[in-house]
Amino acid sequence: MRARMPSFDFSRVTGRWVTRAPEFGQFLNANSIVIPHLERFLNRVMARARAAIPDDMGRNTQVREDISIFIKQESCHHTIHGGFNDRLLADGYDRLPEFDRMIAAHYERLLATKSLPFLVAYCEGFESMLPPIASGWFDGSMDDIFKDAEPNAVAMWRWHMMEEFEHRTVCHDVLTALGCGYFRRLWGYLYQVVAFQWMNAKVFRYLLAVDRSSMSAEEVAQSKVAARRSVIGFFKPVLTGMFIVLKPSYSPRKVKIPPHWADARDEIEATWLKPGTALPA
Repeated sequence: MRARMPSFDFSRVTGRWVTRAPEFGQFLNANSIVIPHLERFLNRVMARARAAIPDDMGRNTQVREDISIFIKQESCHHTIHGGFNDRLLADGYDRLPEFDRMIAAHYERLLATKSLPFLVAYCEGFESMLPPIASGWFDGSMDDIFKDAEPNAVAMWRWHMMEEFEHRTVCHDVLTALGCGYFRRLWGYLYQVVAFQWMNAKVFRYLLAVDRSSMSAEEVAQSKVAARRSVIGFFKPVLTGMFIVLKPSYSPRKVKIPPHWADARDEIEATWLKPGTALPA
């Protein structure tokens, strides 16, 4: 693992940056609104966990080191997504600060009221949900959707998903190091799925409502069909992966590396990182 701070130019980003599938783009945009708050939460939980993990005769040294890189990666993620989200606000989605406050409050409540094992299980649940989604960004199955899409926005998501796959083992290792069992992991996974998608759905509906306010009745009907198709397409790998993640024997180390994942990593580092912007491991 390594932390990377790419240089993306979001000056041409609009809410409908995915030209061929704007409703799918808005679904990603809704995710992007939640992400900065989630990733600050992940970092605060992992910092607590790093201090709480027992030394265990030095066997957890690598886990602590991995946490440090994880935190650097997630810090880059929420910084970059924050810049992207600023463009959405500038594009006329004026209620986004209201949703920011709602999402931030959710994570503050968790931090104030939940135990560290639960918080880590919540984090592990989210991190285990992403590798099945990540595959589509590297195996070519999404290439047609992103033809003519804004290239900086596409590259941002590919970079993000690449690193999510890269650090997929960290929260699982932390949960194990804290001695948490299967049922704790199961509860954290299910809790975060419901919470994240509830917040994401509220933002998604708002973004679509703004877009549809200037559409004809026929265009609105078409948009509703496209939105349903986008949600189904997004959740298909999540549901497929869920049957694997919810097994007691699940380990992120058993998850296969997606085709062309390494190629995407190398392309991102060659194209979108300026000299000196890859943070030290």
